Amino acid sequence: MESRFAVSVQHLGKSYGSVRVLDDITFDVRHGSCVALLGGNGAGKTTTLKCLLGVVPFEGAVEVEGVPTRTRGKDARRNIGYVPQIPAFGEQDTCAAALSFIAELRRVGKERVGWALETANLSAQSAMKVGELSGGMRQRLALAAAALSDPPVLLLDEPASSLDSHSRRDLHEMIGRLRGEGKTIILSTHVLDSLEHLADQVLVLDRGRLAFAGSVGELSARVRGNRFVVNLNGNSPGDFMSALLVAGIPAERVTPAALPWEEMLLAASEPDPAAREERA
Repeated sequence: MESRFAVSVQHLGKSYGSVRVLDDITFDVRHGSCVALLGGNGAGKTTTLKCLLGVVPFEGAVEVEGVPTRTRGKDARRNIGYVPQIPAFGEQDTCAAALSFIAELRRVGKERVGWALETANLSAQSAMKVGELSGGMRQRLALAAAALSDPPVLLLDEPASSLDSHSRRDLHEMIGRLRGEGKTIILSTHVLDSLEHLADQVLVLDRGRLAFAGSVGELSARVRGNRFVVNLNGNSPGDFMSALLVAGIPAERVTPAALPWEEMLLAASEPDPAAREERA
């Protein structure tokens, strides 16, 4: 019988010596959804993923596809594909050879290697050495390796942290394809572009505690400030820029709109303004 949630975390806690890294984290992840795990450096994102994998001791309860990771870690990990922040491959191995080796270790049919290369859009690079791949290609190869044995859950630890915008787009498209195939994805990241189109749910960690759980839209609505987006559908953007210049706004102050990362984290760690108004 299928478990109610793909991933269930109840009162997760973790300490390294006297340092409390995670404190009473509780959340559930629906089957086939994509969850973005956000937070600054040291917030506890990687530690959370390690607890989900069952590779470190922790307090509380974690289940992956109904299997408790603390007591049955090996069984739980059969349901998980994991992409670390820095994937490890033999630099002299070709893409096909690297995936074939992993397929053999996991007792997966060799036909999955071709599927993985195609999914990662690396079929043309199958004979290229890993050491010759760009950063984006390497990350797509790592994601293909994680999906090789067809696990229902994928855990991705900062896969786009060192990529340029073009490579991030390619990686996000691959994540979207895997999600479309029904994979449940938990994505640890601090890169927010395209996140509103990719993630069903956002979890924000702040100093080891769960500061926010909801949608990207709900999180961005909590950000205070005077930020506006103007869509220029006409063919005279120069007139608009001239008007800004008259108003004392030079061209160098006009930049593409983006989700305000630092402000979003701050907003997540503060009380919800709507909740404050209801209590007032």
